[in-house]
Amino acid sequence: MKTPNRLRTLSISLSLIILALGFSALGLVSYLNKPSSLTGGFFSVENTYAFVGSGFSVLVGTIFLVAAISITFKGVKPGSERFVSAINATLV
Repeated sequence: MKTPNRLRTLSISLSLIILALGFSALGLVSYLNKPSSLTGGFFSVENTYAFVGSGFSVLVGTIFLVAAISITFKGVKPGSERFVSAINATLV
């Protein structure tokens, strides 16, 4: 029964990592995409919306990455039986 649980955890973690990379990439692309100088200065409404939107996108990507890490490593603490058995299983 442990194999389906591990497979489910792996698929959830992989999905969350893909979402994290996607949102972060979207945020960074819109942040790095410089509009032409004809649209106004740095504090124009368009630039402000783009900056806030890209900031939220990177923040959501970070939240997805933290969720993936916490799901992957939940319950694994140094000294716990699960951690020790996982180490011993790979050595045998």
